[in-house]
Amino acid sequence: MTLLARPITPDEVAVYRHHGVVLLRGILGLQSVNSLRRAIDAAVSTMGDSPAGYDLSLVRRAAQAANSEVFRETDGRRDDVSGLMAHVKASGKPFLVDQSDEDEGSFLLDTGLTSRIGEFRKFALNGPAGEIAATLLQSEIVRFFNDQIFVKEARTPDRTAFHQDATYFEIDDDQCCVLWIPVDPVRLESGAMLYLRGSHRDGRLYQPNVFMTQTPLLGAEGEPLPDIEGHMEDYDLIYFETEPGDVLVHHYRTVHGAGGNNTRYQVRRPHHCDIAATTSRSRSVPGRRSNSTTQIGCVTASCCRVPIFQSCGRGSKTRKPRNR
Repeated sequence: MTLLARPITPDEVAVYRHHGVVLLRGILGLQSVNSLRRAIDAAVSTMGDSPAGYDLSLVRRAAQAANSEVFRETDGRRDDVSGLMAHVKASGKPFLVDQSDEDEGSFLLDTGLTSRIGEFRKFALNGPAGEIAATLLQSEIVRFFNDQIFVKEARTPDRTAFHQDATYFEIDDDQCCVLWIPVDPVRLESGAMLYLRGSHRDGRLYQPNVFMTQTPLLGAEGEPLPDIEGHMEDYDLIYFETEPGDVLVHHYRTVHGAGGNNTRYQVRRPHHCDIAATTSRSRSVPGRRSNSTTQIGCVTASCCRVPIFQSCGRGSKTRKPRNR
């Protein structure tokens, strides 16, 4: 029995393969959306208990004010925030923030949520995520290997630097996708995702960065990513305005980023679910042990089986963003 609100269509599978991203409108039912909304709120309210939870806006403001006390408070978690911010400073690359008179909100990142919040685990392993990924990857069995949240509160100008998930993941194959699942309406001004259409097919692997700036991670391998933020009009960028129940799925080599949340009241709460086909090979990531993370933004690759469900939906609508 399908767990989706509607089937995924062959056209949507073709769009995913050609463009590297597809919007599945109305693919999730209300129960799934409400479950994720509760799970995200639980994660945010308990982020202080998470070894991988960070307020990136707080870190950015502390770095700009040279307030090392904030770094010391977070250094007991998974990452060496002090060392990472020193690396960012030495790079000379600025933090990426939208021009705004308001800087009150927070950009909240947490990783490995299925290990501490049951509703995330239920959604990833027994919910519709596996069915969506298996259909788009055309794989009989898929494996969930990590999840994150990237919450942007209202009045949060922090951008998400353009990046490519492939160089963060301990996966070496073409059969890997990421589900970006919003539980709120998302518009361009609240931080809609921006994708470089077709970038998954150019064969390039780009250095991973720290999300808040274009600074590559320490020991990063791959090519330097071009300055997309500074020349957005030169790239084939598309974005999607979404509603609860929609799911964006992108290939893990598709380059993507996002603006800040410049609304006055609307929070942006997406769940980010990483799934690969069983044919995918694992690889080591420079600077860390297998199945461990040492930098903000890196992910854990602990695999769990998710059964395939045969399913198939409706085409997606894209719009060209203007440089902001």
